[in-house]
Amino acid sequence: MGAGLSKTTRGLFERPRGSGIWWVRYADQNGREHRERVGPKRLAIAVYQKRKNEVRERRFFPEAIRRRDPMLGDVIDDYLKRVEGQLRSYRDYERYGETWKDVLGNKTLAQIIPGDIERYVAKRLTKVKPATSNRELAFLKRVFNVAIADGQTERNPVRLVKLRKENNARVRLLTEEEEVALCKAIGDVEWPMVLVAMHTGLRQAEQFQLRWENVDFTTGIITVPRSKHGETRRVPMNDTVREIFCTRQSRLKSEYVFPSGTDTTPIDACNYMRRIFVPALKAAGVENFHWHDLRHTFASRLIMAGVDLRTVQELMGHKTITMTLRYSHLSPAHQLDAVQKLNRPKKTGTTTGTKPEPASEAKPTRSQTRRTSGKTKAGARIRTADLLITNQLLYRLSYASPLGTCRGNSRQGRG
Repeated sequence: MGAGLSKTTRGLFERPRGSGIWWVRYADQNGREHRERVGPKRLAIAVYQKRKNEVRERRFFPEAIRRRDPMLGDVIDDYLKRVEGQLRSYRDYERYGETWKDVLGNKTLAQIIPGDIERYVAKRLTKVKPATSNRELAFLKRVFNVAIADGQTERNPVRLVKLRKENNARVRLLTEEEEVALCKAIGDVEWPMVLVAMHTGLRQAEQFQLRWENVDFTTGIITVPRSKHGETRRVPMNDTVREIFCTRQSRLKSEYVFPSGTDTTPIDACNYMRRIFVPALKAAGVENFHWHDLRHTFASRLIMAGVDLRTVQELMGHKTITMTLRYSHLSPAHQLDAVQKLNRPKKTGTTTGTKPEPASEAKPTRSQTRRTSGKTKAGARIRTADLLITNQLLYRLSYASPLGTCRGNSRQGRG
């Protein structure tokens, strides 16, 4: 128990019973009763003794403790209630919140230090990728910032925790052999779902929540009202996608292109992955493949078909071309064209129908310089040791030779 306090010590009580949340109750120097919600019992004992000492020493100021130190779990719950219905990724936020409540939920904001967070991140990285860990850290950082704005704490320990370097350059595409196997495994009924993903590059949420009102058969355009970046995006339909949409029975009975069994809601993506797509991948023997890789397949096949990177960027809805460059290695043609420009035209030995190229004026080589560096036109020796002057003189004398005359004629011919 600690400090000699029994289970029924005055000043401590648990509410609700069995919850593990303990409160302290005490009176100040004026006889006014105060209550504080603390948390774990050991912490409540320490807080109770601290308050009694402050009252005894006349150092107790109620206004200083009105800003109580809340539990992280309570702050997370409050934050999630605020943003519910406002965030498209609310489910992810709920998952992040549950993760942090399991780890640090029983600690107050003041008790949490950067070391607590770093130790959890180090352990977490053995199970998830750096990108997942960074998203969880970003969520916790946001929760602390909101608590600071509410006056519940004065510091944010997450700011001192460094994010891990992410590697988002993974590009996994469906090969032709895997496509045939997957088509056979998933069946004719579900295969159009996969085909639409491979022929449009739509993200999972964009495709599964697609409405008929956003499909324009006249212009052949699919409109995504709000893409990942919050902007409207338009994707053209090819003949394959148009044929699939025209034969969908949901056009007559649902507002969604891919409705659930009730036809009143879109199909649940998580349920579809677990019930249909993942089992089909296993049956087809396709390993290390996710639904998002169908989007990679869309971009990769465009690149291999010779479509330029700028067009692929627009079709994919990438904010910057940096994300699109991950596919550039699949089409080295633009790099090959660049280096091919360095090639010099080969001489064919014929001048039929072509304008003769002027002869180049080659400078004497080092060996030629050594053989003639000591002679002038009259046979006298050059009276200088400056190699630059010697080379310039030899270069001028070369025009006095028969070879120099040919060059002279060539120079006149140019003019």
